[in-house]
Amino acid sequence: MAVAVNGVEIPEKNVQAETERLRPDYVAYIKANGGEPSEAQLREWAEDGLIEAELLRAEAVATQPVPSEERVRKELEEHADAYRDLPEEQRAVFAREALQQRRLLKEIRKAAKAPGDEEMRAFFEANPQLFVVPEAVRLSHICRYVNPATRADEFLNLLRIKSDLEQRKISWVEAIETCSDSFQRDSGLFATVHRGELPPEIEKQLFALEYGTFSDVVDFGEGTLHLFRLLVRLEPEKVSFKDAKETVMKVMHDASVDEAVNARLDALRAAAVIQRQA
Repeated sequence: MAVAVNGVEIPEKNVQAETERLRPDYVAYIKANGGEPSEAQLREWAEDGLIEAELLRAEAVATQPVPSEERVRKELEEHADAYRDLPEEQRAVFAREALQQRRLLKEIRKAAKAPGDEEMRAFFEANPQLFVVPEAVRLSHICRYVNPATRADEFLNLLRIKSDLEQRKISWVEAIETCSDSFQRDSGLFATVHRGELPPEIEKQLFALEYGTFSDVVDFGEGTLHLFRLLVRLEPEKVSFKDAKETVMKVMHDASVDEAVNARLDALRAAAVIQRQA
């Protein structure tokens, strides 16, 4: 099946590539919302995305000034990876059009309405769940650097250290200083962890820690193994409007920009000739 927008054909290979690019996020989104993934719907999403991209491209080419050759050259240098797979004779064309599209989107963004103080406060009060610092834990840790050859031995080594700690054969401070590979870098302090930042199975264990107890061996899968101890538990905290104002402005302005872009796309789509052919 081919898709054409105002006579410009979108090749089937492009539709297939976009379908596969969207697949992981599409499946996750549909399942998270209680639905069942559908190949037909996934393809429709891919086609719609490519149609919108073509509508914006054509609008940018028709309405935006042509960038200078020097600006095109800089674009190709600064974003070389984005153009590497294109035939050499097409790179300048794609770079020129990319610059025009960015200029069009910037134009739309600048025209989007900025929210006023009253609007921002109303949004803040209507969405209290968005402005809460989630529960967090501050942790101390013993870290061991590992590779596939040493992972099993280091895992057992940390289990022995945990046993010694629980039997009070060694203090936590002594264990950090003598056993943690990262001690010179972090003095045994781990980053503050907020709810939702780590994989669920790791988060569950860390947030279940009680004062004076030690975690099981935690494997982040990135060349480190850890034992953790709880230092401080931080309860959820509501953010004041003053502290949240910058975030509120960004959220509302971004929503306004999205509305402006969608409105432009709706107008372009309504005026376009779009063909989906078998």
